[in-house]
Amino acid sequence: MSKELRKQLARAIIIDRATPNDVSIIGRIARRRSEENYRFASHFVAGKAVLDIGGGTGIGHEFLLAAGAASIVSLDRHIAPPAQSDDARVRFVQGDFLACSLPDGQFDVIVCLGTLFYLHDPDRALAKMHRLLKPAGTLVVNCINQRLVRRYFGMPLEEIDGKFSGTYDEPGFRAFLRLCFEVEPALYVQQPVPVSGAVHGAVGTWLTPLTWPFRRHPIVRRPPGAEGMYLYAVVTKNG
Repeated sequence: MSKELRKQLARAIIIDRATPNDVSIIGRIARRRSEENYRFASHFVAGKAVLDIGGGTGIGHEFLLAAGAASIVSLDRHIAPPAQSDDARVRFVQGDFLACSLPDGQFDVIVCLGTLFYLHDPDRALAKMHRLLKPAGTLVVNCINQRLVRRYFGMPLEEIDGKFSGTYDEPGFRAFLRLCFEVEPALYVQQPVPVSGAVHGAVGTWLTPLTWPFRRHPIVRRPPGAEGMYLYAVVTKNG
């Protein structure tokens, strides 16, 4: 397969936004993945002030509100906010995260799901998230696994499309977070695939994505002998 065809395939699979009305196979996978993102994040939001970076149309806010989030500021640079939220606890803001002005120490929880690899300066973005969190605040963040992107498509994410920034494999993601927060993050995965050197592991690596349209995509601890297509971390700011 030519490099350009591999790029096109990768762009089709790595969805910008999960939308409620997309009935395509890839659209359904993206929507289910997004819903699982927010189910996972909902474990950390009860009674908390939440910032959702890249919140889009609010596809996952129902999960956060049902879990008892006290308030949600949903920030997105691409999606125009609705004229009025259906829930007074939610405020939509259109803007670029790195450029927008928000008071330091304002949020108990920051959710950054499906967004980090679109921010052109991840190091500066993470430092800003750290500043915006209250002491003992929690960041819930994910990224695409660069190792699996290279394995499937033969090139890094930023080469697939210039809108993507660099991303990380699991050790790199851990080090990236630890450098800013100075604590060890708790790591999880979504859409795990087998990566062992055995023949059956190699076959499983390529066949596993074919099952994704028919399955849920919960966030779990990494199974032995597997890697996640998406890496997740929960990290707490020192109090």
